[in-house]
Amino acid sequence: MSITIDSYRYEEIYPSFKAATDEKTKTARINATFLNNLADARVVLTGSYPVTVADIGCGPCDTLVKYLTGVKFDPGFKVRATDYNPAYADERNGEALATLAAAQSAGTLRVVDFSTHAGDAFAGDLLELLGSRNSAARSREFPIVFASHVLYHCESPGSAERLIDDVTQNLLSDEGICILYHLSKTPLTFQDFRARYGSNSADAAHSNTPAVAIDDPPAKVAAICAARGIPCLGVGFTADLNFSIPDESIWNYFRDPRRYVELCTRYPEAAEDLKRLMFVTQRAPNEFAADRSTTGLSAYLDEIGNVLKRNSGILKLAETMQVIYRPGAPAEFAKRISSALSATRLD
Repeated sequence: MSITIDSYRYEEIYPSFKAATDEKTKTARINATFLNNLADARVVLTGSYPVTVADIGCGPCDTLVKYLTGVKFDPGFKVRATDYNPAYADERNGEALATLAAAQSAGTLRVVDFSTHAGDAFAGDLLELLGSRNSAARSREFPIVFASHVLYHCESPGSAERLIDDVTQNLLSDEGICILYHLSKTPLTFQDFRARYGSNSADAAHSNTPAVAIDDPPAKVAAICAARGIPCLGVGFTADLNFSIPDESIWNYFRDPRRYVELCTRYPEAAEDLKRLMFVTQRAPNEFAADRSTTGLSAYLDEIGNVLKRNSGILKLAETMQVIYRPGAPAEFAKRISSALSATRLD
């Protein structure tokens, strides 16, 4: 085990977060329940042909596999996925391809075919990024689009608006839906710490992930949709990120990146905790430690450490599931979407 200290490497840190949270399990259950409710209502998941599903910000596609596992739709799915990081979504050897191939081979879910492309989802070119191996996607091809935990990283003004316009105008079929999962900025939860300690550090953060530019994505999505007359439904729930809370002598290793090699060797469990703390802010350890301000590493460790001690090692994730669809959709379609969401258990 090692921790890079002169840059933040998303793919090095993310697995530690994933291993210590129930967020993926909880959202997978919620998502499967919601989609099955739609199938029962004979909306979105209809017909005898595979449904084409888009995944924006797909990562290694393990989350998408969880989202679709347990969904009762016999014709299956065509998957089109894209991510900013080529390590995940390269069309020839990205990790997402291996994940989808494994799910297909194991019969975890019925994947008829799949393709991935790396690129900027905020550039207005989603039809290109979500095409098959040989051609762009067709306009309004997708009954289901996922945008899960991607809107934190809009790099320029108008990026979020451009993404939502691209989805609703170009991707979604006439009776299609986009499902978004993002963390809300609730005090002393994950996204609150990310917003205060991870934002506004783009010039110095030395991260291979775009800087946190939107502090409260669900609020941003709701505002964009309201301004454009796009229907937007939302429900909130919580998930947990668990820490072992090492004693103070080990916790102090976290303050000095020069000691991370020793930490990984002597206290590997504590090093996993450190990676989870790094995932919140997504800043390079050396840069973060050199920041002596109220948004620097030392201040962050002091505040979040107190929260973890009070909460028995749990950092809460305040999450919002949002469902949007094209303006002008039939009233009966809108009613069935709302009913299916209302019937979805969130606990």
